[in-house]
Amino acid sequence: MKKTKIAVVLVALLLLNSILLTGCKREDSKDEITLKIAHYYAVDHPVNRYFEEVFKQKVESETNGSVKVQIYPNSQLGDEQEFVEGVQLGTVEMALTGNLWENTVPEFRIMQMPFMFVNYDHANAVLNGPIGQKIYEYLEPLNVKVLASFPNGFRVISNNRRPINSIDDIPGIKMRVFQGETIIKLMNILGFETIVLPISELFTSLQQGVVDGQDNPLATSFYNGYYEVQKYVAITNHMYSPGYIVINNNVWNKLTKEQQKIIENAAKETAFKIKEAVKNQEEQIIQKIEEQGIVVTYPDLLPFIEKVSPLIDEYINSHPHTESIIKEIKELANEYLK
Repeated sequence: MKKTKIAVVLVALLLLNSILLTGCKREDSKDEITLKIAHYYAVDHPVNRYFEEVFKQKVESETNGSVKVQIYPNSQLGDEQEFVEGVQLGTVEMALTGNLWENTVPEFRIMQMPFMFVNYDHANAVLNGPIGQKIYEYLEPLNVKVLASFPNGFRVISNNRRPINSIDDIPGIKMRVFQGETIIKLMNILGFETIVLPISELFTSLQQGVVDGQDNPLATSFYNGYYEVQKYVAITNHMYSPGYIVINNNVWNKLTKEQQKIIENAAKETAFKIKEAVKNQEEQIIQKIEEQGIVVTYPDLLPFIEKVSPLIDEYINSHPHTESIIKEIKELANEYLK
């Protein structure tokens, strides 16, 4: 009888030990993860460079190698739509995206409203502050978390037809746009003929004359080589182009609290360094492209602003719950106009 009891106790102890060991392995498994980061930036673009030099280095070092970072630039894991979907599904752990989110989350159109931000510091205060957090909550049902936002820059227009000295020079220019409701409406209102193309097809389309022009931040166009096949650039700054550092929520929840803190801090530091780099290099890029023979113009922006302002009113009418957020953004702008 005693032997039976001893045997039962031994079996119970073995089972308990097995459970404890399994539990430890599960906890340890949280510490072993590889984060694939997909994006469309060129290898030598500042965004890719800072993710290699800052984000990757900090995360791998501060987690003692328990979190590995693999970065896939230049659309290696597909175009933006593909890796946006990949992050939602979890087939891609992280991505650096533009504003394609506006196609499924209309609140993200706020950031794409024309002339919404007065400068980089204003945009940063909004998108990496309390206002941005209100907007990012609308993305959570898609199983995606925003870690930080960085600037691609303010969008400017380039084309091969003619220099744009005023809004009257626009009609007849075929303009590439991405698949976003706001940018398509904006360009149509300004008078462009719009053609939707993914960014992966843009260089060839400009080279072959499928489209005459495109709009992107100066750095994006410069590092992707678009100015090699363009003649004219107009500094319109008509739309702020945000980038987002996003992570799949299931992946995020598998991380320990310490790992989450390290990754989030690394994302914020990387975003800040990108902002400073983008701000500081714009004059240098303008100088370089002028030296290449590109004509740079500075049209009067007031007619542009007046022409597209109904877009904001139309948006608020369709999404009245966003009016208070837009009001906050405009009120905050006063602090950056001083």
